[in-house]
Amino acid sequence: MDAFYLNQIFIDPSRNQIFHGDECLLIEPKAMTLLCVFAQQPNKVLSQEVLFEAVWQNRIFSPSSLQRLITLLRKALKDDSKAAEFIHTHAKRGYSLEVQPAFVQHLKSDKANKLKKQTENTALKAPFYVLPKPLWIIALSLLLIASFSVFFLSNTNSNVRKLNKPVAVTHTSYNESMPTLSLNAQQLLFLRETESRYELVLKAPEKEGEYLLTTQNEAFLFAWLNNSTVALTKNEPSSGNHHLKLLTLADNQVMSERIIKVPSHITSFRTLQTGTENSLYMLATDTQLANPRSVLIVFEEKTTQFKILSVLPEDTYVQDFAFANNALYFTATKSHSIQQLIKYDLETANLKIIKSDLASIYHVAWDNHRNQLILSDTLKAGVHSISAHLLNKTNPHSEIKLDPFDFGSSSPLSQIQVTENSIFGTTFQQDIDISSNNATLTHVNSKYEDYQASVSLSGEHLAFVSHKHGRPMLFVKSNEGISTIFDNPHQHDFISRAIWSSQDNEFAFAVGGLVYLYDLALKKLTRIESDEHIIRIDYWQTNPNQLIATTKQLNTAAIIKLETKKVWPFTLQGTVLYKDEDQQIIWQNDTIENLAKLKTWQPEQGEIVHAFSVKGLILAHVRNANESNLFILKTNLEVQESTVLPTNVQFISSAFFEPTKDNLVYFYSHWRNQDADIVKSDNYQN
Repeated sequence: MDAFYLNQIFIDPSRNQIFHGDECLLIEPKAMTLLCVFAQQPNKVLSQEVLFEAVWQNRIFSPSSLQRLITLLRKALKDDSKAAEFIHTHAKRGYSLEVQPAFVQHLKSDKANKLKKQTENTALKAPFYVLPKPLWIIALSLLLIASFSVFFLSNTNSNVRKLNKPVAVTHTSYNESMPTLSLNAQQLLFLRETESRYELVLKAPEKEGEYLLTTQNEAFLFAWLNNSTVALTKNEPSSGNHHLKLLTLADNQVMSERIIKVPSHITSFRTLQTGTENSLYMLATDTQLANPRSVLIVFEEKTTQFKILSVLPEDTYVQDFAFANNALYFTATKSHSIQQLIKYDLETANLKIIKSDLASIYHVAWDNHRNQLILSDTLKAGVHSISAHLLNKTNPHSEIKLDPFDFGSSSPLSQIQVTENSIFGTTFQQDIDISSNNATLTHVNSKYEDYQASVSLSGEHLAFVSHKHGRPMLFVKSNEGISTIFDNPHQHDFISRAIWSSQDNEFAFAVGGLVYLYDLALKKLTRIESDEHIIRIDYWQTNPNQLIATTKQLNTAAIIKLETKKVWPFTLQGTVLYKDEDQQIIWQNDTIENLAKLKTWQPEQGEIVHAFSVKGLILAHVRNANESNLFILKTNLEVQESTVLPTNVQFISSAFFEPTKDNLVYFYSHWRNQDADIVKSDNYQN
């Protein structure tokens, strides 16, 4: 919708911004949607039902949800509900906008004339430099060439790669995810998470009806074996055994079930992917290996055998993978930070990295109709492709670029599936709040995504990342309120967690490959230049005064000497948790290791979600299928204490010890108001 004015207030729907002169207010997207609905029908009473349908589109919401948005709009417009100028309440009827909006497109000619006059006046007042005549001719020629090029390209590039804005396929208030199309693309499976169970639901993509196939008490994986058989994972908590359950379908219901026992050494299924008909590829953990590792497995229904094809590289976490006739393509994270695209050749059994510098975390799907790999950004709205021609290049130094689509959505699209004309996926919408185990502390609850909380050693300051302005930005919360530290003008996708100095007056973080230092007393932000691309800061070493960081180069860390601002790379596999003159403790996979003392620690079960150090102690957040725990380790890696964590703790990011009570206070992010929907984007074009 075009920008518009309400009296002297300027409304910019594309940026969710409301301007009162130079003052800019940001409102949440649903509030802006509601304001645009009013602006399209001014001076007309709109019922609650009409507004519900326009804003929430077939979802069930209470009247309080609408009233909350009305309150937000009145506050943003500085409108008094008792003597409303803009939004009027009509008892038992609805609401109306009583101001006629002036849309910008109708004001363009007036604004153009004003701008012309301003430009002429500015040109008369501004100093200028006289170029020699030959240079003027060259400059004019270049300008004409550039203008012609822009005009020519804009008028000849009619075959733009495009995806329409996704439309919801599911509409309930529960979480629906993992859309999985049958081989003929005639049926769609998805997982629905209710308050007490997980349901496997079947529906035709183009029809309204849906059919419940089976339920389990815990989440499970599933995939099509063929157009009438579905495989899903099933665990037996009592015995610890893993099974594949094969469901034979007919007339939208389960006609028969078959249980296939999985070998006992294959555990922790991560992903199932349909291969050729009646075969499945899957990721799991092989406990028979000396060091249990993630492995790629193929299952053949005919033989009911599980065959290990490849052991995946150590310290590599696969995000997603896609089957593509003669190959499998993986997106993976190396060393907790480096994003890669990996190819497994099914004919040669070779596993190789074909792109080591993906800019984000992507879900992938293979497009058989166009012979290309589709990548969907899970951190921001964006869909890309890579042709099979580029993927099959043998030159290891050739650059593989992602070709973007014109994608009309503001929400990321994950878990994608591709048909000839459409892309299916999942959209997740949620707020993330920052909380702690100390109820007396003020939590960060901005109704936006707030995460990466990092508390100073005294507990007086909290640095955190928030998306409240539509891009990640770094803030600090203290007794004086919340201050913006880094506004991310180049809109980088990721800002690393802040690492505090032992003096409690400075912290360091990385963004866009660069390192920044912030001094709280001076309120000064300093950038450190480096040839190394820094992913994140891992540790602030006091003596000597230096930072330990992870770089973009595989298995490489860096020391940043703060006195000289020099950066020195060195080889290291893992993340530095603690370092002094005598010892160095690192975290790699699910192992914490003291390199100097040759000691290691691993949780008896579960995975290490996050690990960091506080006052010479190592804190490890460990999650398994049933619960989360926080372990406090001494530097000799003996467990000093362990605590069972509340169920809403998703990721413990930092902690401090209260100086008077010596109690540990930890901060974590937790998800609120999450809703996931299956969506479909049509008009899939080249």
